[in-house]
Amino acid sequence: MKVIEEIKELGKKRNNLLDIREASWDETILDYTNNPEKEIDQLAEEIFAKIKENRNLLPFEFIMEELTMLGQAPNLLYDDNGHFALSGSCFQSISEEIDDVEMFLLVPKNNWKNTIREALNVYLDEEDE
Repeated sequence: MKVIEEIKELGKKRNNLLDIREASWDETILDYTNNPEKEIDQLAEEIFAKIKENRNLLPFEFIMEELTMLGQAPNLLYDDNGHFALSGSCFQSISEEIDDVEMFLLVPKNNWKNTIREALNVYLDEEDE
């Protein structure tokens, strides 16, 4: 699918810029000597916009993985009553490796939906509100 390839290509460009920034870290000044932050942010916004525009064409798994590559932390929840929610608002214990983790997620009442796709749409549109 063309849009998936476009998003992946934008992601590669963004990752290359992130690598350039990380490689330029200077311990003596405790800062980056090459920080293309504006370009990194612009690519992230472009990727997110493409995801939002094409949300009904893109597989759920692809969207979730791309959101995490942008630094988001969407958590899919199910309430045992047939409702789903996606939340990026949470508190969790910090662990250096995979371990038992306590997570406390905040889900507004209106974010609970009957399908995963509806919950995803709420999550993607939250930024607009």
